[in-house]
Amino acid sequence: MHLLHGILGCAKLLCPRPLRRTGQPALRAWVSTCSEDSGSCTARAKSKGGLEDFHARLAAGPSLQHFLREGAPVPEGHDVPAATAAEDPTPFLHPSSLTVASRKVYLETYGCQMNVSDTEIASSILQKSGYLRTSKLEEADVILLVTCSIREKAEQTVWKRLRRLTALKAKRQRSRVPLQIGILGCMAERLKEKILDQEKLVDVVAGPDAYRDLPRLLAVAESGQQAANVLLSLDETYADILPVRTSANAMSAFVIRVGGRIEKVAWGTSRGVKEVTLLGQNVNSYRDTSDAAFLSAAPTRLSHGFSTVYKPKEGGLRFADLLDRVSLIDPEMRIRFTSPHPKDFPDEVFQVMRERHNICKQLHLPVQSGSTRVLEAMKRGYTREAYLELVGRVRDFLPGWCRFLTPLCSPVAPQGN
Repeated sequence: MHLLHGILGCAKLLCPRPLRRTGQPALRAWVSTCSEDSGSCTARAKSKGGLEDFHARLAAGPSLQHFLREGAPVPEGHDVPAATAAEDPTPFLHPSSLTVASRKVYLETYGCQMNVSDTEIASSILQKSGYLRTSKLEEADVILLVTCSIREKAEQTVWKRLRRLTALKAKRQRSRVPLQIGILGCMAERLKEKILDQEKLVDVVAGPDAYRDLPRLLAVAESGQQAANVLLSLDETYADILPVRTSANAMSAFVIRVGGRIEKVAWGTSRGVKEVTLLGQNVNSYRDTSDAAFLSAAPTRLSHGFSTVYKPKEGGLRFADLLDRVSLIDPEMRIRFTSPHPKDFPDEVFQVMRERHNICKQLHLPVQSGSTRVLEAMKRGYTREAYLELVGRVRDFLPGWCRFLTPLCSPVAPQGN
């Protein structure tokens, strides 16, 4: 029974997911959790060896009853002691292992401006855990690729890059200087099994909702295991994360997540940012229901001649309201947004754009096809005539404005830092 207790204790301490393999590295990681006060592990290790020593070390671990007691639900009406109420934000690892000393991380960005924003968020989270960002690949201890999955060509570019980095990692291992490689973002979430099991090219995989978990994942990977978190979240907005800009001297910033948009724009103003771009796959489909006062707003109204398979949503702060509030934060800060969907352009959006001089004289209108027949086959919910009517309304509200017709996602070149 003591052996069983010890094995369960080892699994609890080491594994962020079901234990897939065992071996000497894992045993060393568990032994390092023993203390002089909990059975004098070190003294026994010196005096005994072999199987008896192994059993002694396992016996010093937490018992099965410990985990059953810790996992028992708290009866209703009972207060949880303060010591146990605080939840460990990074389970299975001691907090001290999550703070690193001067480890350098190099980030490369693939995809659109949304991925640039994700890079800045990931960088901010890692810096809080002690990582230093570097612009030099050769001096990095950790290399992270922030990826996009919207196009196959973008994924192929990342695969090629990963194979080159794997060769660099093998060279570093021969010189006994460890290097960790990770892949973040949409591609990580979509192809997690292939990346981890089939290709075995990376140490860490993190989906777009798991960037807060990066310090723990990197700590787990140091033991020789692959570490992954691609869980999707309905409420993760990184609203409290202030992004670290790609360039300290940059005059523009991207704001992507719904929560905290206005606060982040105000934060950028205080740090000398002169231009803000609101980002989203369908940025003008924005709807905020976080405040009860927003729930009394009018139902969603689509552009004339456009339809959708989704039911109209009642209430919520809409994109026209957001654009209005953001533009008032600093009259001298330029405001842009991308990528909108043509169905979500009620007249209120154009009115705000016309009234605010700091909203840039630029509008991206995604175009899928110029054929009504093709649009119907694609189930886009509008016709050629409805799209041209929308363009006419833009000209009426915003005479003389520049207009660009673009795909739904405009890729940017890969960026190192």
